[in-house]
Amino acid sequence: MTSKTKSGRKGYELEEVLRAYFLRAGFFVLRGIPYSIDDESVTDIDLWLYERSSSTARRCQMVDIKNKSRPKAFERIIWTKGLLETLDLDGAYVATTDNRKAARKIANKLGIKLLDGNDVQRIQLSGKVLFEERVTDEHIAKDIKELDNQRRNKDTYLWLNDLKSSVLIGLGANSLVRSLDAFNYFIHKTVEAQPNSDAATLLGRLAYLSASLIALNLDYLGAEASFRTNDERRNIFINAIRYGNKDRQEGLRDARVATELIRQYIDNGSAIAKQIEDEIRAEYNGVPAEIIADQIIKFGRSEELFNCARALEQYAYKSACPNFDALEAHPKSFIATLLDFNAIDRTRFASAWQTSAAHQTQRKLEKNDNEEHVDESAGPLFKKSTDT
Repeated sequence: MTSKTKSGRKGYELEEVLRAYFLRAGFFVLRGIPYSIDDESVTDIDLWLYERSSSTARRCQMVDIKNKSRPKAFERIIWTKGLLETLDLDGAYVATTDNRKAARKIANKLGIKLLDGNDVQRIQLSGKVLFEERVTDEHIAKDIKELDNQRRNKDTYLWLNDLKSSVLIGLGANSLVRSLDAFNYFIHKTVEAQPNSDAATLLGRLAYLSASLIALNLDYLGAEASFRTNDERRNIFINAIRYGNKDRQEGLRDARVATELIRQYIDNGSAIAKQIEDEIRAEYNGVPAEIIADQIIKFGRSEELFNCARALEQYAYKSACPNFDALEAHPKSFIATLLDFNAIDRTRFASAWQTSAAHQTQRKLEKNDNEEHVDESAGPLFKKSTDT
């Protein structure tokens, strides 16, 4: 095995440990988010963090991780600062094996949080950071490759990449629509797969992950509308789902521009434009956005969507991925709402794969493991923000 391969494996292992650390600290965490500009691949974000710092405030941050024998901490800090500003995120961490005091000085000057070699080692050596019974992104990537090879396409891979990269365009209506599209794809493929097959379980995992990002985007929109009435918040959710914009008129702007050009420059343009407008209006009105919006309003507690997002992410990565019937009450209710929105029979989805008896036992034992805490021997490296 080459040193490069060993270094790569060490990098993946550290990413998993740090993801678990931030999960235990109460964040929602995504790993390996592709970043592209005009379809040109630029880089991957090692970890993307979403923090519910208060009932009205949300923070999106990134973590750049390098676990190498010769770390280039200064270069990574400067590179991360540039990427932070490009992505317009709220903050960034650099995790490195470098222990030089000068690295921390430059990180502080640039407003980057540094996890140095001492911090990283403390986390790695703790026996209480990693979650048991959780698969890695490498495990899921291997399963996706096998499935796509069987189907002679890259659809599953491409849909997952688009789902993850959607968070980098900025949370809210646009990212929500892409998450809904991904859920629609994965949920249909799940129920179409052979029941109890590896494909059905894998696609179910990806449906849960898509649903977790739907919940996260709705939580973000809800935070922006914290001081609105329930009716106003309901309309914001409906517009975001239906038009890809919180404002209905703004969501329809491109369609209006197109039909106006037809009206002005094509023979019999007025009649054609009117027909297109009617068809567009009918298509938008056919999106049953009220199903989701009404359920969100019923949730009541402001943290419920965030909690759903975290729970669904955990389900997606469980070694024994739980089926619909094995979910806890609120995540199950949320998934049921999304099934209704996509006109998928709940019983059919529940029958896509079976939850093992081992998982049922594990579920009773894992509540303490899923509590929001960090092993004191591993930190804390930071404190949760209470800013509003």
